[in-house]
Amino acid sequence: MAQVQKDIAAEMKKAMSAGQFDKAAFIGAKLVRTHPKRTEIHIMTAVAEMQGSHFTRGGQRLRHLFRSLEPGDRYFGPVAQNLLHFSDRAGDFKASIEIVEQKHRNAPKDPAYREILADLLFRQEIMRFGSGRSVSASIDRAIGLLEGVAHGYPRLPEVQRLLLRVYMHCEMTQKALGLLDKLIADAPGDKGLRIFQASVLALSGMVDRAITACIRLIDDYDDVGAQPYLHIAFLRPEAMPVGATDTLSKIAFSDDAPAREVYQACFALALMAEAENNMETAFDWYRRGHAANRQVSPIDMPLELAEMERIGELVKAEAKWEDGEGAISAVIMAETGPRPIFIVGLPRSGTTLSERILGAHPDVFAAGEIADFSKIVVDVTGTGKISEQMERLDGKMIGEIRKRYLAALNAYDPNVRFVTNKTPANFLRVGLIRRVFPDAPILHTHRHPLATCLSLYTTPFAIPMRYADDLGDLVDYYRAYEKLMSVLFETDRNGTLFDLPYEDLVAEPEQVARDYLAHCGLDWRPECLEFYREEKAARTASMTQVRRPINRDAVGKWQRFSRYIGPLADLAVDAKSVGKKSEGRTVVA
Repeated sequence: MAQVQKDIAAEMKKAMSAGQFDKAAFIGAKLVRTHPKRTEIHIMTAVAEMQGSHFTRGGQRLRHLFRSLEPGDRYFGPVAQNLLHFSDRAGDFKASIEIVEQKHRNAPKDPAYREILADLLFRQEIMRFGSGRSVSASIDRAIGLLEGVAHGYPRLPEVQRLLLRVYMHCEMTQKALGLLDKLIADAPGDKGLRIFQASVLALSGMVDRAITACIRLIDDYDDVGAQPYLHIAFLRPEAMPVGATDTLSKIAFSDDAPAREVYQACFALALMAEAENNMETAFDWYRRGHAANRQVSPIDMPLELAEMERIGELVKAEAKWEDGEGAISAVIMAETGPRPIFIVGLPRSGTTLSERILGAHPDVFAAGEIADFSKIVVDVTGTGKISEQMERLDGKMIGEIRKRYLAALNAYDPNVRFVTNKTPANFLRVGLIRRVFPDAPILHTHRHPLATCLSLYTTPFAIPMRYADDLGDLVDYYRAYEKLMSVLFETDRNGTLFDLPYEDLVAEPEQVARDYLAHCGLDWRPECLEFYREEKAARTASMTQVRRPINRDAVGKWQRFSRYIGPLADLAVDAKSVGKKSEGRTVVA
């Protein structure tokens, strides 16, 4: 009779099941000394160390394991996945990338190393610089690695899904959709892929295709979640299928649904109610959605407000310097290639419309919300708050940032005179921008404060604005933004800032557009007002508006919610007290 072999790791597994990770790690460390060739014990020990008090030691163990294994080993996959997980949690990919690079150099055609290296490069980019698109050698390399994976690789579906994410990060929409079509044809029952496809179509403004994809998802799956409903509610609420309210309400009031799912369900219900002109119900749903998001994404408002105050102080201090100080310290050599135009302001203030008008000019490439400037500033000055980067900035850094940013613009389109950067949050970096590019035009777009704030509050952003989750916080944030912009206009010695009210632009589009094009050094072209004829996708919440001629539909739209705005009402009083703009100043009315 055969004896049952004893499980030497039984005690360790029991400790891990009980959440006693330090105990499990201690047991594992003893076991690997007596059983050094038992790779599975090494892996469990590393996981226990990472879950317990020895996180760094667990990473070191995983790197050692990865060096010793080849892709054909049955434990190679688990080690690789845990190494990716460790790098994510550590927020440091350098050591892992170096190890995989060495393996890749020794076996450049091995698809496993190509996949892992590309994944690490992409994760590092997202960790350091967020989801904003930018010119990146690391991302270009990741795409090359993934596109070069042979079709016989068993993990090809996983490789292609990673490639989809990279394509979308780079706004390579057509490539993403083409790959999605192929993957869905191979796996028509893959719900996750179809949800991703619907999101890509919606984000790209392909309304008819997005609606069709969402309705088919809802018809095919009972557990599709709130996202397809939200796409329909935002793009075409009248197309919402029967029973949507009941389905979404169950999600909204579920104790088990993830907060993000509750947020999406509440916003879909709010948009549906708004389409039926039931503003009170709509506002109640918006409140509930924001409350769900606030639970998982709280914001330190005093810290945010203090940072804006500090930036303003630094801008004022720079303005007291003698002429020539605080400006670019190195002599600007003869530079070739496109120059920057920056468009700043709060989201939903008209930045997209303003850029699309500019982008219809043959001398301009509209790059959209790109992260190149902020990324290069981090690379050159180091991480930290924007105020800290301003304090560290010196003449050598200014020259380096300028050189790198101009090179990035050249990569977008070397054959134009200007490349726009329409990142609203760059209003916080205007002080930095003016130090590096005292010659660059900066357009500041804004709307009536209530129009802006209510649009921020009622728009289902892919990444919600945390300061908009509470109406009181939103008021505080808006006032701090307004104060900072006033300081920036008051200290605008070179006249680079242009005040661009959305209401003026839609009332007199040609005259206002002529003015700000002239400010940018551009002649007038009638085709600038026919921007909506272009096929270029606009991956913003304004994607549907910029596919139509300029209209005044959004002016005064906020008034429908005037009975429910609570603390926002104070901004209406502020707006009345300010009046119209004076030359070179910002305005809120």
